[in-house]
Amino acid sequence: MSDQPQDLSFKVLSLLSKERGVYGLRNGDHERYRKHCGNKLQRLRHGTGLTSGKKGYKKPAEVTLATVKDVKHLQLLLFSAERALAHSHELKSALTRPNPPVGVSKKDQLSWLRRAHKYSSSLHSISSALASSSRMTQQTLAEITIYHLSLSSELSFERSNWADAITSLAVRRRLLSTFAEAARDSYDQALALEFMDAYDPLIRFAAYKLGRAESHDIPAVVADIDGEMQEEALPGVEKLVEGLRAELGSQEVEEGRRKLEDVKFAGEAIEMRSAEMVGVMTKVQAAMEAMEGKGRGMRGWDKVLGVLGEAEAVARRLVDDHEASGASNPLRSAETSRSLAQTHQYIIHLLLTHRIRRDLLLAETLRSTSKTLPSDITRFKVPGGRAKLEEAVKTLAGLIKLYDQVLQSLGQVKGLGLVQEREEVRVGVEGLESYYQATSRNLLLARLHTIHPTPSYSSAIRLLARSSSLTQQARSSLFETGPIAEPITSATETDLSALESDISALEKAAKRALFAERVDKPVFFDNAFNYVEMPMEELVYRAGKGPKPAAPSEGTGGVAAVAEVVGQVAGKKAQELEKEQIAGQGKKGWLGGWFGRG
Repeated sequence: MSDQPQDLSFKVLSLLSKERGVYGLRNGDHERYRKHCGNKLQRLRHGTGLTSGKKGYKKPAEVTLATVKDVKHLQLLLFSAERALAHSHELKSALTRPNPPVGVSKKDQLSWLRRAHKYSSSLHSISSALASSSRMTQQTLAEITIYHLSLSSELSFERSNWADAITSLAVRRRLLSTFAEAARDSYDQALALEFMDAYDPLIRFAAYKLGRAESHDIPAVVADIDGEMQEEALPGVEKLVEGLRAELGSQEVEEGRRKLEDVKFAGEAIEMRSAEMVGVMTKVQAAMEAMEGKGRGMRGWDKVLGVLGEAEAVARRLVDDHEASGASNPLRSAETSRSLAQTHQYIIHLLLTHRIRRDLLLAETLRSTSKTLPSDITRFKVPGGRAKLEEAVKTLAGLIKLYDQVLQSLGQVKGLGLVQEREEVRVGVEGLESYYQATSRNLLLARLHTIHPTPSYSSAIRLLARSSSLTQQARSSLFETGPIAEPITSATETDLSALESDISALEKAAKRALFAERVDKPVFFDNAFNYVEMPMEELVYRAGKGPKPAAPSEGTGGVAAVAEVVGQVAGKKAQELEKEQIAGQGKKGWLGGWFGRG
């Protein structure tokens, strides 16, 4: 039995994406990722036996082509380069602070970057030899080559060697474009785009430094790098690209790649450039398809809303991490930022749309199962006694609460930037908001005012008057401005006409009930009580519940008392005036009044 060579292939880009995302590198925490790489190296050394000794330090054996027997040997080199790269980025981030720490210099940062490049060069040379002996696939070799070119271009970039940097970046982008075009599923395609976007700002900045007028157009800059220049940066690049295309089967890409359906909003494609986001959206689409296949039960709605909630949390975390990494990486990809923001808002729109539809379904179910509400909206008396009346009030209160949730979700949808930027979407959302506000907050609340045990017909009339203007706004937005893009739910002209007729009928009935209502006006005695002193003793005597009050000494006693008080006040004022006149006869003017006498 002949020994077959062991396959040492593994998913390099996927492994790096997961490790970096989980252990802090996504939000710029280079120290945490460096410590994680150190711990992972220790575990790999124990697994491969390449330790540094137990009692005293012993330099571990180097990984060479002859000693490579397992994938862990290759991962040992990979994470050695990752740890050195994280250390270099940590020092670079420290140098960009306003008060950099003492003892940290640009030389130290470049030293760690050169060490990372040394490990990647060793990994690339060993992988090339393994691929030539059929012990590694072309895909793994291409991914390791992409990683090696990333470090090589970054080292040239830090040394301000713009020509070498842009050439290495062009070769790297070509390999990633091949992966994206020939990817067998949406995850691999998004993974390639994610790594491509990470280094696109370096291409733009290097082209700017070289004086390229089209530095903003990355495909045009890369197209200027011809085959000879790419061959100088990476010998054998044409052979590697052809082998990668043959292995991936580029001609069959359309059959196996589209697991994730095209995501569009208002006719425009939403591009997913994050591998993690693609995986979440695949689950969302699967849940939505399952709900449509099994019917629209509450379990199906809850499952879809749960999956959408998880997707929104992942998208929000990706956006926050990308924004947080701006301090340590000012050259962020604009395409990645725009893609993450659009994807996040699209998922929020999906979540709110399905929540609105679920609430409307609950409201329709509650309305159809209720047997206490009169079918005639103009009837204010609920037959069946007090119990049926309380049940009808609770039903209307539940309907109002559900429609308030719908209005709250519509307000959140209207506030999304993805909706505000598109007029045909925003107008439709505003029309639905006016329609359901007229339905719930006004019509149902007005009906609750009319059937309540203590009705308030005036409040109902005010609500219904507001509903008439809301229905006009809804008709103008939904049916008179043109076609509506991304409709959340269907509201036809028939439904709007039926709503208008119900509002008119209920308003007329409420006005008739208000005019027919008898209101007992307060007698004059109740108003006069606040201004005239009541003779309580006389009233008690006349009622036979007390003795006869004592008669006043004089009939004009009250007038005499008032006259006496007025006389006292006038006497005091006369005395004060006399004192002022006496005091005024003293010294006047200058020098005792010599110049003040006439």
